[in-house]
Amino acid sequence: MRVRLVKQFLLLGIFALGAISVSGQSIKDAIQAYNNAATNYKQDPEKALQDIQSALQISEQLGEEGSETKQNCEELIPTIYFQVAMAKYKAKDLKATLENLEKAKESAIKYNDGATKTRVEKTLPKLYNAMGNNLFKEGKFDEAIANYEKSIKLDPNYIDPYLGTALAYEGLKNEEKMVEYLDLTIDLGGKANDAANVEKAKTKGKAYFLKKADEALNANKLNDVVKLLDMALKYDGDDYNIYRSMTINYSKLERWNDAIEYGNKALELVKGTADDKAEIYFLIATAYHKLNKINEACAAYKNAAFGNFKPNADYQIQQLKCQ
Repeated sequence: MRVRLVKQFLLLGIFALGAISVSGQSIKDAIQAYNNAATNYKQDPEKALQDIQSALQISEQLGEEGSETKQNCEELIPTIYFQVAMAKYKAKDLKATLENLEKAKESAIKYNDGATKTRVEKTLPKLYNAMGNNLFKEGKFDEAIANYEKSIKLDPNYIDPYLGTALAYEGLKNEEKMVEYLDLTIDLGGKANDAANVEKAKTKGKAYFLKKADEALNANKLNDVVKLLDMALKYDGDDYNIYRSMTINYSKLERWNDAIEYGNKALELVKGTADDKAEIYFLIATAYHKLNKINEACAAYKNAAFGNFKPNADYQIQQLKCQ
């Protein structure tokens, strides 16, 4: 930029500081307006935008005499629009931010400013995501989704709007679409090494289905309970408490093979003493007993004979005449 300014001042000397246009404005006025914009666009981008537009207008009126200043103005305009956009973003005026980013992109294309065009293209997805977040907070879920979709369209590898879309669909009580976008967040986030969003999506999915399972349990809808718990496992396959709950509920449903399967998985995950494992062993033993698999039932009852479960386990061992 300094090279340009020096060059312009040299040109100023050549034109004797005073070549007057038909409108009464000189090359000196054009250069001064350009210099003001070039010097201050970071500190006061809106004033710089006024100055650069003025410089461009004057240089265009001067024709050949203003051609170099005109070219310099055109090269700076996209950058100034981008700076105006960033100032609007800091002021939390997202609509004005978007408008100026679009102008920055348009002018960057018009004046072949590839660097600014790239900056805009990287910024727009984040802006649409931010707009979506604001609309989400206001409970405007459909509008939020529309902005998230724009963000995703511009940058399919940007993970944030996928999670935002999932949460917005939860707000709309559209479970199918919520799950779709949670799964997309986890899949794409894993490929992008975005551990934070992957963890958020897993936490949301698990919490959502555990809550639904609890509601189903309170309504005594046990078949729904195990289906919902199974969905929760999709988001955390190493949660002992979920496997324990499934073992209990499959036992209530008298689905003995399922109770054994999930009970054994719970045993793989449980940490603690034999007393802590006794409940699961007792449930597994009962399932084997119901299936008339006596040897397996005896082995499980023996492992269940600790703590609060010892009296009942010992009784069953005696009744089955376990060796």
